Amino acid sequence: MLSIFTIQVSAQIEMFDESQQIKEVPKAEPYDSLRNMATQKFGTKNNFKYTFDHLIGQTLLYCGDPYSFSLSNNFKVGSYYKVQGTLPDDVGRGLYCRMQLEDTKTGEKLNEGGLTGDNFNARWVVVGHYEKMKSLYTNKKFVYVGTSNVYIHYPWKKANGLINMATDTITDNIPVGSIWTCVGVQVKPRKKTTDMDADMTLDKRSPIVLIFDNPSYGKHYCYLEADDGKPYDMLIPEIKPYVCGRFQLKSDYDNIKAITAANKAKRKMSLTKKFGASNANLILKGIVRIGMTKAMCRESWGEPDNINKTIGSWGTHEQWVYGNSYLYFEGNKLTSIQN
Repeated sequence: MLSIFTIQVSAQIEMFDESQQIKEVPKAEPYDSLRNMATQKFGTKNNFKYTFDHLIGQTLLYCGDPYSFSLSNNFKVGSYYKVQGTLPDDVGRGLYCRMQLEDTKTGEKLNEGGLTGDNFNARWVVVGHYEKMKSLYTNKKFVYVGTSNVYIHYPWKKANGLINMATDTITDNIPVGSIWTCVGVQVKPRKKTTDMDADMTLDKRSPIVLIFDNPSYGKHYCYLEADDGKPYDMLIPEIKPYVCGRFQLKSDYDNIKAITAANKAKRKMSLTKKFGASNANLILKGIVRIGMTKAMCRESWGEPDNINKTIGSWGTHEQWVYGNSYLYFEGNKLTSIQN
């Protein structure tokens, strides 16, 4: 049986494995990203590359390395490191997107240089990202909607399932429509493996898992990301993504279900009158598209959790936050979707 423990400190990351001694977490810098450890474009318009420069100043938790051939052997699992800077690429050794780190307790300086930048996501957690996910999902109710609208890589992998915490096995045949409560967000480092054939490919997902509870099925956990280290892909990209590829916020689910056939026909007439037939059909399916207005997006996805506004000489830019998804507007037009 898996056990969980919590250390009462001012700020913390909860870990699955009680053998890992978690030290007090330094206060995290604000972190404005949906992803955990992902490169971002850095530099000028005509001279840029994708690096981890946006992580400078952030605090990271080292979660261990599941792959024996990585070069990250000097870090301590459960310790926190602050990103002091980044290092130039070393193409000859196959290293890029490296970081200069400092142990927050001892002050020891270390360099992170894995085989590829993508693999950082499997062994590090950005404290600010963890805190953001915890505030987004903890104590909220969700409805299990299955995975019929989601593309899951290698569905036979245990880590792609909904896993019972008492037995550490996948639970199949969860009824669609069952209600779950997210009771925690934790970090579960994967154990080291040398059998790459068994996994078929490097699993680059973040160690962050969400803990869900249901009166009939008990506590389960599932990984926030797919095994490619990104959110689970929706088969319809513009639809509001499911949490962990299988849950929908109960408030969203209830709003959709409340629309009866008669009300749906009435709403379709109203939306068609306001936005045209094609946009009305998309809105009724919960789809947003580039070029839509703010009013159309509100009708399709509902009110955002938060709105971040930037005003400059170029005009007004807005970022609408929907859980683990962003909509970006310039003026009144949707210009980008990130999920």
